[in-house]
Amino acid sequence: MPTTLKSIQLTIALSFIFLVPSGAICQVTTAYESASKNDASLNRTRGKNMLDDIKKTLKEYYFDEKFKGIDLETRIKTAKERVDKLDMNWQIFQEIAEVLMEFDDSHTFFIPPNRSNRVSYGFSMQMVGPRCFITSVKKGSDAEAKGLKPGDQILSIGANPPSRDSLWRINYLIYSLSPQELLQVTVADPEGVQRKVIIKASFKSQAERRKEAEARRKKKVEDPYKCHIPNDEVAICKLNTFETEKKYIDRMMAEIGLKRKVILDLRGNGGGFVDTEEYLVGHFFDHDVKVATSLNRKKPKERVAKTQKGRVVTGDLIVLIDSNSASASEIFARVIQIEKRGRGLGDISAGAVMTSYMIPMQNDRGVPGYQVFSLYGLSVTVSDLIMGDGNRIEKVGVMPDQQARPTAWALRDNLDPVLAYAATQFGVNMTAEQAGKLNFLKAADDQEDSTTDDPGDGDKDK
Repeated sequence: MPTTLKSIQLTIALSFIFLVPSGAICQVTTAYESASKNDASLNRTRGKNMLDDIKKTLKEYYFDEKFKGIDLETRIKTAKERVDKLDMNWQIFQEIAEVLMEFDDSHTFFIPPNRSNRVSYGFSMQMVGPRCFITSVKKGSDAEAKGLKPGDQILSIGANPPSRDSLWRINYLIYSLSPQELLQVTVADPEGVQRKVIIKASFKSQAERRKEAEARRKKKVEDPYKCHIPNDEVAICKLNTFETEKKYIDRMMAEIGLKRKVILDLRGNGGGFVDTEEYLVGHFFDHDVKVATSLNRKKPKERVAKTQKGRVVTGDLIVLIDSNSASASEIFARVIQIEKRGRGLGDISAGAVMTSYMIPMQNDRGVPGYQVFSLYGLSVTVSDLIMGDGNRIEKVGVMPDQQARPTAWALRDNLDPVLAYAATQFGVNMTAEQAGKLNFLKAADDQEDSTTDDPGDGDKDK
């Protein structure tokens, strides 16, 4: 059974009871919550209105009219009864989030209203095989001051050991639903020495956060790839996102050329546009290829990638994936496997391939003339996916033909042994250090970059 948000919240909170001075179980907006409690009746009314809006949206858009066996009317009614016993907004938002978490669906989740400040813990983390590692630490952060470094294994956050199933739920909680002023992590360095660390978070205003998010988005869209051409026979290209225009795929493929052997690095690529994914597939086949069957409320729809005649790459292909390769990246990698066009190398992918809509919503509280409006949102799955071999990869991920992962020391020293090994398969003499200097694995400074942004800012057709 998947780890629930409530169990994560409880164990994180309990870990602080004995470790944080003054008995504080710290939230981001302690003063706000005090004021929020005084408006408990208004909070409850707004929360129940949100539940009604979410129920209506699910009935209109969710791909499964039977809601995976969940009695939606009864579940919303139960949630409203629980909301009636809560006072503060963060409690109510967690209750709403739990309703959607019960769908156990990677693309269906609640996006709470924006806080006045957004949290940053100063480090990024990622699953590598069955273990979770710190992959980057922000300069000047408390995480850096406390000695956290890439290659440190995270044994627990609060009292929760991260796993492939629970890590995204933990991130969802500590970044979106219940940010912490102080976050306890237990780590082990590459030599196995363990210690507990309490990280003091920093906060950015919504304006700062939005400006940085827009800058990141613009860079990804307008600079989505980079290529390294070691010789006339091989091209190594990193594609950061499928949320980009086809013209950038054309530019990348022009750099690759038609006859070269290709290493396409999709590690950390969280997906993007369906059209872009199918367009890229068409550059590796001299015939149209069935990508998958999309299942929605209407009749099933076959997704077919049209061959890009005259522009098809004919050389051998290796696709690199890892646990942060999601959605379009996974679908591309699996099509290449199924059609025996190339092979996958790396770690098992995320297993998050459904197609969703990000729907912004608005609610208010107060009396006419004195109303406070808040924006929130809902990501809702509109179609499931069956691959060409008849199997699903949602919640499963893509198993590479050959598994290869960086060690703790490689993460610590900015080495990339996976890319180096792939290069040797095509006769390129490349060390892990040389591969690391290409910065194909350069991570964001903080996990906040991969958590939910403002409602309405989300990806399309993932």
